[in-house]
This record gives sequence, C-alpha cells and structure tokens, in this order.
Amino acid sequence: MIRLYSIPSMGFISILSVMVFTLSFCVKKASGFSHEWEKNTIEYMDVHNHLAGRAELMNGERIDDFPGAGKMALRAMKRFGIKKMFVMPPPFSPDHSNIYDYKSLISVLKQYPERFAFLGGGGTLNVMIQKTVKTGIITNTIRERFSQVAHDIASSGAVGFGEFAMEHLSFAANHPYEYAPPDHPLFLLLADISAKTGLPIDIHMEAVPEEMPLPERFRSPPNPRTLKANIDAFERLLSHNLKAKIIWSHVGWCNTGKRTPRLCEKLLLKHPNLYMSFKISPRDSVSKLMPLEAGNGIRPEWLDLIKRYPDRFLIGSDHFYVSPMMPIRRIGPPSVGPTNRFFRLLNENLGKKIGIENPENIFNLNSVD
Repeated sequence: MIRLYSIPSMGFISILSVMVFTLSFCVKKASGFSHEWEKNTIEYMDVHNHLAGRAELMNGERIDDFPGAGKMALRAMKRFGIKKMFVMPPPFSPDHSNIYDYKSLISVLKQYPERFAFLGGGGTLNVMIQKTVKTGIITNTIRERFSQVAHDIASSGAVGFGEFAMEHLSFAANHPYEYAPPDHPLFLLLADISAKTGLPIDIHMEAVPEEMPLPERFRSPPNPRTLKANIDAFERLLSHNLKAKIIWSHVGWCNTGKRTPRLCEKLLLKHPNLYMSFKISPRDSVSKLMPLEAGNGIRPEWLDLIKRYPDRFLIGSDHFYVSPMMPIRRIGPPSVGPTNRFFRLLNENLGKKIGIENPENIFNLNSVD
C-alpha cells in the first residue's frame, strides 16, 4: 500500500505515475513472470558451443583457424559475462565436409586453459554411429574401435562426449539430415563408458513422442516425410546404466512442438541421470514453447520446472563462433545473446545453481582442476 501523504513536494501527475508504476509492478509480480529488475550478475559457464575454424574454399584452399574462432568466443565471453565456455565438434555425419573433432580444438585450449573446456566425439564417434545406421552392420571390430576412440577421448582431458545426433533435422541444402535410434547398440556402449569414466554424454534430439509428419517449414528430402518416435527408445538409453549422465541439449528450442515442460518433467522425474541445457533462439523455434515471452520474461511453466529440478539444468547456448578467416560470418541464428538474457532473468540462487554449481558437479570440474 502506498502512503501518498509521505511523498513530499509531489504534484498530482507525479503521484499518479508512482501509483501506475507500483500497480504495474504488483501485477507483473503476481503473473509469475521473471523480469528485468531481477537480473543476476553472475559469471556463468556456457556448456554447449562450437568453434567454426575449418573450411575449404572454391579454389581448393583449406582454412584451419580454430584459434581465430576461439578469439571470437573470448570476445563474446567478455561481453556476456561467461566465466568458462565448453566447446565441442558438431554431430558430423559421413555426408558432412570439413569434419573435425576434439584434437582440432586443443590448440585453443592450450592458450586459454582457464576459459575453455572441451567435449569430443562429434567428429569421430557420431560418424561411426551414423555409418552403422546406414549400413545396418555392427561387428565386434566396430564395437572395439568405438570403445577405443571413446577411451582416447576420455584420456585426452575432455570433460564429456559430444555432440551426438539422434534426431537432427536438415535446415539447409548443405546440412545433412541425421538420425540414430537412442537405444542404438553403440549409444548403449557409450553409456557404459560414460558410467565408467564419469564423462557425461551431450545429445541433440528433437522430441518425437509418437510418429509424426515432418513439420511444414522443413523440406523433404533431405528430411524424411515422417519422423520416427524416439522418446521410448530414449528412456531405454537412460535406464540402461543409471551411472551414465545424459545431457539432452537445447531445451527451450524446439522444432517439432513436442518438447513441452510437461514432457521434460515426466522424463526428469523418472530418470535421475537426465540433465538438460537451455538454448534460446527466437528466430527458429516453435514460439509457444519458448521459455521467454516477449515483454514478460520467463514463462511461469518453465520457471516452475526449473525450481522443481534446480540440479538438472545447465546453460548451453549452442552458438557457432566463426573464424575471421572463414568465407562466412555466421552459422545459424545468433543464440548466445537470447540465452544470456534468459539466464540473467533467473534470480541469484538459481543463477548460481545452473550457471556454476551444476556444471561443476555434472562435468566433475573440481576433480579435473
């Protein structure tokens, strides 16, 4: 309640302004949305990003400039208050060009060991999985080779395995479609290796609870006309080895309209080894499932979910940092800025939990350091 008589030397218009502001404040608070005046100033960890430092020009010249891409990432870290950034290769398939994996990223890490951590497997293990999906052949030799590469990654200083594609839609002509069932034998093998090494697995998977037609904004081919159900198979992976930590990346960014707060809660409740990293990308996501609503802040259903499972969420903006030597300046819509805005709207306690404590615990950073 406002005590108008306690405001000295104010005219009617000024008093009315105070009343309107206070009423607006109370209404917005009552709505459950998180707002700008709740901003936290925590330096946080962004656990899912990519360095674009490799390309082949039309004249056949090859570019390899991951340190240059790393400097672009450092610039963003300073701008957005990111304490540490985790980088990883995208989930490459045999149809991709300019494939790379963690070894290409190590040159950056050596220069800035306190600012970067890395995951590996997107350019090796994921390629192997995609090959076996196409051929339908998984021999003991393939399993042994897969296991050896995974253990090499673990012994290289990586903090996790990633990124892997289970359902990855094609967004452009030069962007292959990727699919692998979540309970694929090599994913189950990787879960066992994850349990043994303590390294989490970062996966990219559009939510498809039941078979559904391809969303209209995507083209077929290369995307299939019908998307296969994957949630039941994903649950089989999660249940295979409870000591394996699985990070289902890109929560808050959905292209099927099926990754709802209700689905996320159902899986989080049943599977204690499941974690999720938030990516906010307003330009290319189903708007009704965006955690942020323009002019209002964080939607109540998402904020309630975070509060119920504060130990299970991370920030992973999935931004591509492009070397200045590359012929292109950007890959995909910018996501680090919107994701940062989302994080800043969390209160101090949630911000510290999701931005600092969870990455430390999930990726075993205290033992690594």
